[in-house]
Amino acid sequence: MSSYASYCQDQAAYCAQRARLASSSEIVAYCRSLEVRWLKLAGQAQEMGGALGHETDPAVRWFPLPEWPATYPVEYGKRAGELIARGARSLRRSPKVLSPRIA
Repeated sequence: MSSYASYCQDQAAYCAQRARLASSSEIVAYCRSLEVRWLKLAGQAQEMGGALGHETDPAVRWFPLPEWPATYPVEYGKRAGELIARGARSLRRSPKVLSPRIA
């Protein structure tokens, strides 16, 4: 069983517990409906083999994962570090240079 399917079953058990503890008939009905929905999701996850399903899913075909990871986060981190360092340098007090007066 996939972790997603077990998560769905745990949520269904939690909803059943809430239904047993509820005092209002509306809340009991609502919790039972949530329990049924979670159990359906758990069944679907078991059939499909997990949360992501098979590669026949349109999202997998339309947006395939790249073969190589993007370098953008690394470059972004370097650039952010440079900007932070520049900002820190600009906050330091520099000695004021007195310019000669023109008489």
